[in-house]
Amino acid sequence: VERKPIANTITLSGDFRPFQEVDVHAKVAGYIRKIYVDVGDRVKTGQVLAVLEVPELNAQVQGADAACERAKNAIRRAKGDLQRAESLHAATHLDYDRLKQASAARPGLIAQQELDDAMAKDKEDEAQISADEAALSEAESQLAEAVAQQKQYSAMSDYTKITAPFTGVVTKRFVDTGALVQAGTNSNTQALPVVSVAQTDLFRLTLPVPESAVPSVRLGSTVSVRVPALN
Repeated sequence: VERKPIANTITLSGDFRPFQEVDVHAKVAGYIRKIYVDVGDRVKTGQVLAVLEVPELNAQVQGADAACERAKNAIRRAKGDLQRAESLHAATHLDYDRLKQASAARPGLIAQQELDDAMAKDKEDEAQISADEAALSEAESQLAEAVAQQKQYSAMSDYTKITAPFTGVVTKRFVDTGALVQAGTNSNTQALPVVSVAQTDLFRLTLPVPESAVPSVRLGSTVSVRVPALN
């Protein structure tokens, strides 16, 4: 009798599969203007696979650019109006202070009606400053809204370029130039993918383990893989 480690060996058949394999969809709907890859082509991360033609989106981008320019012009006008209002108020306020000081120094020298008119003019110009400040604030809000919309349309415009998510090989091609593709953002639309890409520099080994052998499988156990050579 001698002491030896007890070994239990299980022989299983498995399959090597790409570590990653995905269907690449378009994020926006449009026509395929140009597709640059075919089945078997190797692609790199970020490489442009296809370009979409979306006329409506181009018009929206141009409209957003025009809205930004209008908002900027409105801000310049509002700033000019505010500067003029502040200058007028400074002059009228100075006149009112002078009249009030002169009336206090020599009562009866300045008519009360003249003092009241100067004070009313001072208050009116002060109110105009508040109105111009509100107009400037509104113009700035419109610019912020226009810029946000511009960024949104610009981001959507970037989605007209369909790029590879990782380095791999094109395994399937579903569309040709001129084909209409739907946005793949909703699973209920059954949108047709543009291509399928598989990662081939790294693989997954899938092994179906019988239920009776499951208790023998432990984390960290040594596994020997034998790949039959092709003749």
